[in-house]
Amino acid sequence: MNAEKNDWPLVRNIHINFLFQFFSWLVFFQIARLAFVIWNAKAMAELPLGELAVLPLKGVYLDMAMASYFMAVPYLFFAAAIWTEMQWPLRLNRVFTLVLIVLTSIITIAELPIYDEWKTKLNYKAVAFLGTPSEVVRTATSGQLIGGAVAIALLSMVGFWLLKKMGLQKAISLHRKPYWQALLFTLLTPCLIAVGLRGGLRQIPAQVSDAYYSKHDVLNLAATNSVFHLMSSCIHGKDAGQPYHLMPDADAKALFDKMTRPEQDSATHIFSIKKPNIVLVILESWTADVVEACGGLPDLAPNFNQLAADGVLFTHCYASGVRSDEGMAAILSAFPAQPKTTIIRMPNKYQRLSCIKNELAEAGYASSFLFGGQLSYGNIRSYLYFNGFDRIVEGEDFDASIPRCKLGVADEHLFERQLEELAKERQPFFAAMFTLSSHSPYDMPMQPVVDWGGSFNGFLNSVVYADSCLGDFMEKARNTDWYSNTVFVFTADHSRPSPKNWHPWQPESRRIPLLFYGEPIKEELRGTTDTLPASQTDLAASLLAQLGLPTAAYKYSNNLFNPHSPRLAFYSLDEGCCIIKKDGQVCWHKENGHTDFVKPGDTYVTRHIKKEGKAYLQELVRDYFSF
Repeated sequence: MNAEKNDWPLVRNIHINFLFQFFSWLVFFQIARLAFVIWNAKAMAELPLGELAVLPLKGVYLDMAMASYFMAVPYLFFAAAIWTEMQWPLRLNRVFTLVLIVLTSIITIAELPIYDEWKTKLNYKAVAFLGTPSEVVRTATSGQLIGGAVAIALLSMVGFWLLKKMGLQKAISLHRKPYWQALLFTLLTPCLIAVGLRGGLRQIPAQVSDAYYSKHDVLNLAATNSVFHLMSSCIHGKDAGQPYHLMPDADAKALFDKMTRPEQDSATHIFSIKKPNIVLVILESWTADVVEACGGLPDLAPNFNQLAADGVLFTHCYASGVRSDEGMAAILSAFPAQPKTTIIRMPNKYQRLSCIKNELAEAGYASSFLFGGQLSYGNIRSYLYFNGFDRIVEGEDFDASIPRCKLGVADEHLFERQLEELAKERQPFFAAMFTLSSHSPYDMPMQPVVDWGGSFNGFLNSVVYADSCLGDFMEKARNTDWYSNTVFVFTADHSRPSPKNWHPWQPESRRIPLLFYGEPIKEELRGTTDTLPASQTDLAASLLAQLGLPTAAYKYSNNLFNPHSPRLAFYSLDEGCCIIKKDGQVCWHKENGHTDFVKPGDTYVTRHIKKEGKAYLQELVRDYFSF
């Protein structure tokens, strides 16, 4: 009897140890949350104190759910320790928990610069880029890599110290008597963990939206447990269509067809020759904010502005996505970016897409794609090779004597190589090229000339450099024998933050330039500016229609040169969409049903446009999953 009484505290101790380990995770998640708050201290300082004060409480719900996930495997170790009266399961628990601490620290630190760039937490799309870690390393500066590694190590040390103090004891005296107590732990704990995983006894399990409580998105993201967010994003990213059954499929298709079908086909022909050469220049990250001709900041891109003054410029063209692989699908295949996933990363799906190169090839065009970096980024290389470009040139194909920046060959050498390639190219040709110097870390071979942009100085200087390379390219191109028969199309793969500080969901933040330029453009149309909404996906139908080539395969693309075409732009959010039309615009969020950036204030117009946006989103995701 006395021995049994002595055993009770020992058995009870393992119960308490298990609870301490659970609660230590809650504390560690708050420390990780604090890292996000400190990183965004400037933005946080401008927010209402009352909303900021309740931030830790708003995050506890998802923290508890995530801690329950983390304790599922340790439960097995604890149960084994009780019934075997051996220490090795507890040692395994220490190793397993240490791995979770390091992974949590990596997620916490990695999402800080991601939030700066994309205003989102680490998600399914971002993790997909870890498939090319060398690209991630080249994109980051040395300071970012070293600082990130140190921060991960420090946070991991704090986490391990915390869990060691509270729950990860090296050894626990173990006796399975009294049996009823060991049995109670073994049977009851899984039930409690299951309840925790669901977020309680509610009918609806814990979801990311449970942490949302403020109109200030930075607070909602701070409240959201980073590991839970990533886990949820990865789960839903593999099944992105499920959340978007917003109306019967037949109704969505009918509304989509009505809003995208032109009233009649009477397009304006802007080319004076039947088969001009086409040079497509995709400018990395060129937001409309850096192009004065599009209402952007002055003196950053004078050469582009000069071209715009003698071409056909669309000032309100909107990027479909926020990453290069999304931009390639939108430009070359006219397929809009999807929430949570990217079609170019799915070979079984992008093989179902059309590509403008194919229609051009059937019309006798030679094709090429030129890039100064690694096309493995975003799986672009396999997409291009699948579509059979005649010639694909990337960074490794440049002569070793050409100096490299961190991401690859600088724009001046890229444009020079394009001139060399086109000098021997068979005409007519379709020559696409993708610049890279205006991508971070902005280590272009030029002394900075812009010093007024604050944290954006690196990007702004890179645009100045890229524009100077573009100007030099065009000047040299004018002396070639193919120039007079060539139409140049300039656009961007996506936009990016600028000194104008638009909200990341705001339509202005997605604006990019779209310019048609060249001798084959009819003189009376040169210098034309179009201010109606246009989408990056409209490039395909607009270009192919000018060449008399079929456009039926591009259902998300409208001919911008048909005055009767519906003029609209659509882009998806992680959980929602935005649609811009001639008569209004609205952003809609599935998480909370809210609308933002509404124009005009007319309730009926807003309701109708929002319904159209939902139909567009549903049709897009349905197509994605049908591939």
